[in-house]
Amino acid sequence: MPKPLHHSSDIPRFDTYPSGPELGSEPERLLTDRTESAPNERTDSTSLNEYGAQLGSAAGMAVVALRRAQDRVAGLATEKKTTITDMAGARLRRARELASVRGREWSQTLRENAVEWRRQARNATYQARLRVREIENNNPLHVVAAAGVVGVAIGAVLRIWRANRA
Repeated sequence: MPKPLHHSSDIPRFDTYPSGPELGSEPERLLTDRTESAPNERTDSTSLNEYGAQLGSAAGMAVVALRRAQDRVAGLATEKKTTITDMAGARLRRARELASVRGREWSQTLRENAVEWRRQARNATYQARLRVREIENNNPLHVVAAAGVVGVAIGAVLRIWRANRA
């Protein structure tokens, strides 16, 4: 990537050189007039001088046009940058709003489902109690035997656990 040119007050900008009338009136900056030229100078040098002046003028106009184009491009770049930034900000705001709306919808759905799940759990618990009562009423000896087996199993597990801890 090329380095940008260094600009300072020492280096003239040729589209504005000399920059003011105070600089144009200095004797060093004034061009010599044709009347002050040397007497042995040829007459064909005037056409060469005119051609040089035309080339210099064209080069100066090209520099001016280039600088104006650079300024326009820089202006467009900053304008596009703000446009892109604004577009990105708008999309981000829209995404945030959409996420917020979806979050509220999911929250509402979860609340509705939680109510339904609680109702189903209560219903399942009620059905299990009814089934246990039915089994107790129909087979009381089996229930007592199952309770005894569960008690013995719990006692054995506690005995083994205490033996391993000591």
